[in-house]
Amino acid sequence: MKRLILPLAVALLAVPTLSRADLPPDVAKAVAAMGHKNDAAATRKIFDPLQPKDPVAVAGLKAERDIAYGSDPLQKLDVIWDGKTTGNRPILVFVHGGGFTGGDKHTFGQFTYDNVMTWANQQGMIGVEINYRLAPKNQYPDAAYDTRDALAYVAKNARQWGGDPNQIFLWGNSAGASLVGIYVSHPEFHYKPGGGIIGAVMTSGGYEARPSAFFGNDPAKVKAASSVNGLKATKIPLFFTRAEWDPETPQIAQGEMIHKVLTEAGHEHMFHIMATHNHMSQVYSVGTSEHQLTDLLGPWLKQLAAGVKSASN
Repeated sequence: MKRLILPLAVALLAVPTLSRADLPPDVAKAVAAMGHKNDAAATRKIFDPLQPKDPVAVAGLKAERDIAYGSDPLQKLDVIWDGKTTGNRPILVFVHGGGFTGGDKHTFGQFTYDNVMTWANQQGMIGVEINYRLAPKNQYPDAAYDTRDALAYVAKNARQWGGDPNQIFLWGNSAGASLVGIYVSHPEFHYKPGGGIIGAVMTSGGYEARPSAFFGNDPAKVKAASSVNGLKATKIPLFFTRAEWDPETPQIAQGEMIHKVLTEAGHEHMFHIMATHNHMSQVYSVGTSEHQLTDLLGPWLKQLAAGVKSASN
């Protein structure tokens, strides 16, 4: 199959985009009051009144929980879909954050990250959210291999959900975005040549590895885990955000760095600064009346999917 990706306008790819934020004033005020501190639980509580506790049920979708893609208890994924096995719908695979030591694809009674999955279905996609092995028990590259194995499982089983294995997107937030960067930039983790995905989305990730419980303290190993050079070399379309109220180090610095590096290398990419948002709120807002992120991301995903469909005809 000949692969064709339709390019976005150069203006969107080469410079930061700015978009009007529509957070309710009290929510925007609460987010700003937190400053640059990353507190996922506190941020989620701010957004609880804006989200249903069970977005999947409210949308009338089907959830298949804790499907094993490996033997470890953490190697599980959820599939959120409409139950229709026909069609060739794109698939959005979401990788949660948590500093490589925590986090979860979904917690019962909370909207995260079923809000992202529900939005994906509303865009005509199938949603998949994954868990992966965590540090300190599992260090790099275990979680990168989990990303590979989860994608391979999704591709192998896509048809049973009415999905197209040739139209898989990978989206990660925070440490999940770092894992997406690692997956994209290191061909040794690809489940098939070229990576097997048609677009990668990274919201507030880190792209230069640092000594930690996940990466370890071996300088050579940490350097090898960095994504920067591989992101410059990849042909996979890239979409980045960082938030106005992200931690200044590393997320704001890392977001500005990767945008600068890719721009200087002439590598087309989308980069957007999420005005009024913090590290977690940009993802927690998905599915609310505030759609700063999704107004940009939705058309980007659809255009890439349309390019693949056009090339296959």
